[in-house]
Amino acid sequence: MSDHIVVEPSGTIIAHELRWARTFAERSRGLIGSPPLEKGQALVIEPATQVHTFRMSYPIDVVFVGRDWTVRHVVRSMARRRLSKFVLRSRYVIEMAAGSLPLEVGSGAQLRVVD
Repeated sequence: MSDHIVVEPSGTIIAHELRWARTFAERSRGLIGSPPLEKGQALVIEPATQVHTFRMSYPIDVVFVGRDWTVRHVVRSMARRRLSKFVLRSRYVIEMAAGSLPLEVGSGAQLRVVD
């Protein structure tokens, strides 16, 4: 089984198919030119404190988390051609299909990556 992201302590799985973007090229490309994500899929960008949806053809849910995987900021259904705010102390950004992020995920929520 691949990595997945869960909400603590409920154990709700928010993504079961992760793609990581860690190099400059991977982070720069992000989801540009890729088909829309399906529910359960996510792109995790590391490091990241801000994202954009320029040159994308679909909206996304965006979760900014710190080094300890505590949620710092959430943008639900971020529209095309938008720039997020700069999120101080964000280490990871999780991009998911618009509307797929559970309502229990908000600022202060604790997430965990499980193998």
